[in-house]
Amino acid sequence: MKSKFEEFNDGIARLYSVNDDEKLVPKMKEEIRFGEENVSIQRHYAAQSADRQVDRMIHVLYSPIFEAHDVIVIEEEQFDVEKVDNLKKNFPPISKLTLIKLEKHRKKEFA
Repeated sequence: MKSKFEEFNDGIARLYSVNDDEKLVPKMKEEIRFGEENVSIQRHYAAQSADRQVDRMIHVLYSPIFEAHDVIVIEEEQFDVEKVDNLKKNFPPISKLTLIKLEKHRKKEFA
C-alpha cells in the first residue's frame, strides 16, 4: 500500500522554550507550517485518566528540536507541548505534537 504524503497546509505556528524567568524565548527563527490531526479515542481517554485535556494535535516536519513542555503559539493562543511522537516512516517524516492550551492564568510572557 502506498503511504500517504503528509501535508502542512492547515496553519503556521511559532516554537518557544521557557527560560529561567518563566518567559518565552524563540527556539526557532522560522515559522512552522503544520497539519491538523484528529485526537484519537485512545489518546483522549489516556489524557482523561491522567486528569488532562488534550486540546489539539498537529503534525510538523520532523525535527529533533521539538521537546515536551516547549510552547507552541498558534494565532496568539499558547499551547504546552504535552507529548512528541516522531514518525520517521511517514513521507516526509513528521513529529506529531499533542497540545494542551495554556489557560489565561498560566500564559507566559515573551522575553
